[in-house]
Amino acid sequence: MKVAVLGATGFTGEKLVDILISHPKVEVTYLASRTPKPVLYSELFPGFSGKTKLKCEPLDIKKASSVSDMLFLSLPHTVSMEFVPYLLGKKKKIVDLSADYRLKDPKVYKKYYHKDHKDKINLKKAVYGLAELYEADIAKADLVANAGCYPTSVILGLYPLVKDNLIDGPVFVDSKSSITGAGRKAVIDYHYSNISDNIWAYKPFVHQHTPEILAVLGESTKKSLELSFTPHVVGVGAGIYSTIHFSLTKKVSYSDLKSTYKKYYKNSPFVRIKDTLPKLKEVTGSNFCDIGFAVSEDGKKAIVVSSIDNLIKGAAGSAVQNMNIMAGWDQTLGLL
Repeated sequence: MKVAVLGATGFTGEKLVDILISHPKVEVTYLASRTPKPVLYSELFPGFSGKTKLKCEPLDIKKASSVSDMLFLSLPHTVSMEFVPYLLGKKKKIVDLSADYRLKDPKVYKKYYHKDHKDKINLKKAVYGLAELYEADIAKADLVANAGCYPTSVILGLYPLVKDNLIDGPVFVDSKSSITGAGRKAVIDYHYSNISDNIWAYKPFVHQHTPEILAVLGESTKKSLELSFTPHVVGVGAGIYSTIHFSLTKKVSYSDLKSTYKKYYKNSPFVRIKDTLPKLKEVTGSNFCDIGFAVSEDGKKAIVVSSIDNLIKGAAGSAVQNMNIMAGWDQTLGLL
């Protein structure tokens, strides 16, 4: 399959290229970014020397379409919707890694991304790209809206609990992420000297991933949830670590909880149910989501911990997993 990566110089785009050039059934035929003129990708990222002779070019959507069957749009939010109608018109398959097609309600999209949605027709048709919940729909889709990084960890951590009516009252989610999730930006807060050995909370109550988490859980379980989500930046190179606190609707043992998770993820090759609480370094560099939990002595409260690599399972790896499903291949191809 011939594939293109639009936005190939961001953290996610770089990771996508790295996975795709080693994929056994893929030929990367086009790379684009904001570069002012074509330049060897290995000049931009010397680690690719000897791996690819591709050039990264200024984005030409007609050229991208003409040389590819599948396109990964690793573009800034609000940009993908400018190109998706054209590409779908050319019968291309698309995995969009921005937020442009995740939120089905255009009003909610405008509230959190501060721009009117320009492609409401395809917004309705897009399939949410979290394979563990929507594999069958992804297999039939032409446009997949890749799940956000925080939502991937939180939704996978919460889905079995919500589905089985095990949560009583509000849920409190404390998530910590590498700054790489914010992209390559010239912002002082993102400099190494500010990130290293540092941590801070941001956007409590108003983070743009909150409505995504609630909408997907509501749609997939047909149940509502009261959620308090507080993300943090932490001085690590990669990863998301989400600790989810809640009360239970009935007395539950540790083995009961473990059985619930194994029931829902028995056919999910990238979800690992742990016997202990996860550690971040055990998932970084992989497409795995590790989930572990603890139950209070009286069986009335519990925490669930869900850990992923934000650039792989939270972005590029999940996108390739979705591509595999769309192409009818084993979803683990190129990822293990």
